[in-house]
Amino acid sequence: MYYPMARLWPDLLRAGLGVLFCLALMLFTAPVSVIFTILCGVSLIFLWLALHTVLRLQTKFELDTEGVSRQGAGWFGGRLRRLNWDGLRGMTLRYYSTRRDGSQGWMTITMQGDGGTLRADSDLEDFTLLVEQALAAAARLNLTLDDRSLSNASRLLDRDISR
Repeated sequence: MYYPMARLWPDLLRAGLGVLFCLALMLFTAPVSVIFTILCGVSLIFLWLALHTVLRLQTKFELDTEGVSRQGAGWFGGRLRRLNWDGLRGMTLRYYSTRRDGSQGWMTITMQGDGGTLRADSDLEDFTLLVEQALAAAARLNLTLDDRSLSNASRLLDRDISR
């Protein structure tokens, strides 16, 4: 599983435009002014967003019957992190809305276990499959999930998830 470029190019575009806009405005300000300093800070935030998006594009998840692993990328040396389903200790599924009516947004799953913590968001290809596997493992282990996670799972999977 991976983060496809088709879902992440808007983030790259926004980050690039933000950096260019800040740098263009910096050309018309004095280098010792407060405005220049603020623009430097804002451009660094946009640069961080671009870097974060590029690293997400290089991240791969592998799902199997034993667990899930994430292969990192970039400066972190391709760091591999593995979480076995038998070692799952907790899971949360959060929905972040971008509209007041809740019609658009994204979900994030956070899984804690013996192998550390793994996070993925709904831009991930086959995110639903990952959530289903994590819910099945949580059910096998009799983990108690909070009401918000259960409600979000029901919303994502279009079926009632209750304990």
